[in-house]
Amino acid sequence: MVALLLMAKGNRTATTREVRSSQRQRRVRVYTAWHPVLVALLEHVLPEGWYQCISEFQLAREPLRVDIVILRRSRRGAPPRPRLLTSVVGELAEHTLVHFKGPTDELERDDARMLLAYALQYLVVAEIEAPAAVALRVLAPRLTPRFTEALMSLGCTLTPTGPGTHEGRLGVFPLRVVETVPANAREGEHLLYTVTPGMVADPGGIPALSPAEVAVFWALLEHVEQVRHPLPGQRKRHMKDEKRVVESFEQALARLVARLPPEQRLAGLAPEQVLQAYAPEQRLAGLAPEQRLAGLTEAQAVLALPDAMLRALSEEYLATLPRQTQAAIQKRLGTASGRQPARRRKTRSPSR
Repeated sequence: MVALLLMAKGNRTATTREVRSSQRQRRVRVYTAWHPVLVALLEHVLPEGWYQCISEFQLAREPLRVDIVILRRSRRGAPPRPRLLTSVVGELAEHTLVHFKGPTDELERDDARMLLAYALQYLVVAEIEAPAAVALRVLAPRLTPRFTEALMSLGCTLTPTGPGTHEGRLGVFPLRVVETVPANAREGEHLLYTVTPGMVADPGGIPALSPAEVAVFWALLEHVEQVRHPLPGQRKRHMKDEKRVVESFEQALARLVARLPPEQRLAGLAPEQVLQAYAPEQRLAGLAPEQRLAGLTEAQAVLALPDAMLRALSEEYLATLPRQTQAAIQKRLGTASGRQPARRRKTRSPSR
């Protein structure tokens, strides 16, 4: 009987451990890899020194975080008008909650209800007395009928205010919805393409960026690299779409570089850095004969010769060249030519 009781107790303990393990697995937070991209984007287009960009916010005394970005005013006065992404960061309130849907997500009914709940919880936790200090923004590829209907059930009607932008009022909170797909075609809004489904399906279709937008894009690339390889001390998170984010930005970068004129591609590179990408014969193409050998080492000058002249060189002379140069000559002439660069003979020590 005692054995049976101990066995039953052991089974209950094992079951309890399994349940707890399952609960811990369910509690693992899976972040979307597009979220840090949006945070980095907003940080680089906001007026410097005027706003604090909070990527997460705890809405309860116990852990409860929402997948929104908080843009909180950090100083008094009238901030300068942002130059980029004015649809998102223009006319911000003292506290602006940005609800974000990435390229692989759509707006659902619950997004409308949860957005209102988030705003009310934020009032409590951030200890804000005047609700007018809080505004809401929604950033998503497209409006969906189910999201619009859910807003209407909460007494909010959206009014179009421009290509891809809509205004309304959700409870006491001003609401702006930005559809990233149509909005990114507007001047100053092209960077929104980086968080649209097009960035996944056709990264090379990114619109032509202005110099200011290109500077922000380079900064985004650094953040994407940190998503894949966190800096020392940073925690590696479980992120949805991480592989898609990295691949999309790499392909978009290739397209952007291909669009640049040669002088911009080579800007900041020393001549020797540029020449390293070319073989000696490629470097000398188009130069006059007297210019071709200027500044070259003997081995480089030999490699610049046409194949017919290489075949005319004696084996004794080729044997004096570095092994790497000999291998390059052998590769160019091929074994079919019957010509093998001679090897240096090792000098034998006299026998004792």
